[in-house]
Amino acid sequence: MILAVDLGSSSFRAAVFTPDGRLQPETLARRPVAATTAPDGTMTYDAAALFAGFTGVISRSLHMADRQGYVIRGVGISTMMHSLMGVRRVANAGPPDVGTPTTPVFAWGDTRSEAERENLVEHFTRHQLYARTGCPLHSSYWLLKLAWLRRHLTLQEWQWMSFADYAWWRLFGQTCTTVSLASATGLYARREADWDEEILGYLGLERCHLPPVASDGWSLPGTVLIPSFKRRWPQLHSARFFPALGDGACSNLGSLCFSDNRAAINIGTTAALRVTLPREREPEEPPPGLWVYHLDHGHALVGGALSNAGNLLAWGRRTLRLPAAPILEATLRQTMAEDTGLTVLPFLAGERSLGWHPQATGMIAGLRLSTTPVAIWQALLEVIALRLAWMARELETAGLLPDSTEIIVSGGVSSSPVFATMLCQALGRPICVIQTEASARGVALWVSLRLGLLTSDHCPLPAGTWFQPDAATQARYRERLERHRATYLTMAESSFLQRWLR
Repeated sequence: MILAVDLGSSSFRAAVFTPDGRLQPETLARRPVAATTAPDGTMTYDAAALFAGFTGVISRSLHMADRQGYVIRGVGISTMMHSLMGVRRVANAGPPDVGTPTTPVFAWGDTRSEAERENLVEHFTRHQLYARTGCPLHSSYWLLKLAWLRRHLTLQEWQWMSFADYAWWRLFGQTCTTVSLASATGLYARREADWDEEILGYLGLERCHLPPVASDGWSLPGTVLIPSFKRRWPQLHSARFFPALGDGACSNLGSLCFSDNRAAINIGTTAALRVTLPREREPEEPPPGLWVYHLDHGHALVGGALSNAGNLLAWGRRTLRLPAAPILEATLRQTMAEDTGLTVLPFLAGERSLGWHPQATGMIAGLRLSTTPVAIWQALLEVIALRLAWMARELETAGLLPDSTEIIVSGGVSSSPVFATMLCQALGRPICVIQTEASARGVALWVSLRLGLLTSDHCPLPAGTWFQPDAATQARYRERLERHRATYLTMAESSFLQRWLR
């Protein structure tokens, strides 16, 4: 059996999977986590609280696994992307002498570093950072955060890592990261497959200030856990621990989107569309508005992310006087073919793909006295589908999303057939909605493959429901996408948007 730990932005989960990726539901442990936010753009977590949550869900899942008599062969970790924290440097760090946090954990949504963008553009104009790193200049990435932090502290005094890297340090007393996480920092030269020396020089850092990038499949045995955790988890003495992968990469793995004949959409607090490509087919430059990360040293991950999905809908539920969920779903089923006349710019948490404006705010155009809460809710659902469809267009234009590509969808969409139908029509493609913990399943499959317990030829796709577009409805959604694009682009060209973005 495989223990998979999934470190999400709103909850931590741990569960046991069979080697072929079947969740054992009686072993699922979950603990909510919450970021501290503030109007100035703060979005941070307390490292101690996160680590307690991390170890807590592992302990709880192991307790339930013991009751079933399961033997754990491997442990894998899927983690939220782009987190960054400082840790006090400890010479010759080793169990139990580990570093202590010197900063909070900065989350992807912390936008306070956005003012550094102009300085970076001026300094690196000739060097095309976007093409080199695959990451847009945006506050979600380490590059801007570290450029901002160096104005407030001495970067060289500390080591810098993701929360998952810190958790690994706490467990084993040594640092490492994976190419999956390093490639999503803005500090990683994807062609050289290593930290970018020039960018580190700009920040005044050296390689010793960052965790080394582990080789694919590198792992440690449970026997070298620091003593306190070896005593706490005797069930893991014979297990192999694998360092964390980004949750986006894991979601693609869990949806069996190993190659470009399948693309994955995952919809949670945020949402993303991704394709996996062999490194030899990795684009020289990212498609406009999208990014290029690495799954491992042999595969690239190309796609885009929305900052507003489940969090946007949570705002809608709090704000609108909506009927109960079954009634709402039935009402939408009858009205979804009708045009609400509303155009939503959904940037309540800023914008990532496609425009990358972290300070953007939201807007609903077309409101009338006759507009109902259900119509607004429909427009909120539609805009998530439309923004994902816009990203799909960019991938199509770049030749990275052929007509034959199957799209596998996981996440909150599985609870709403109406929303799945909207997404299918907006994309203009068949989609298969699977009901699984895609990121956790993905890292479990990764561990199984690395341990030789499974081959990629024998990975089953979880049970799912297929949705098919129809020409008439698809045409209506094309019109809605064009209206959304026109409104968005008009705002982007107006002086009002410049005030709106600030």
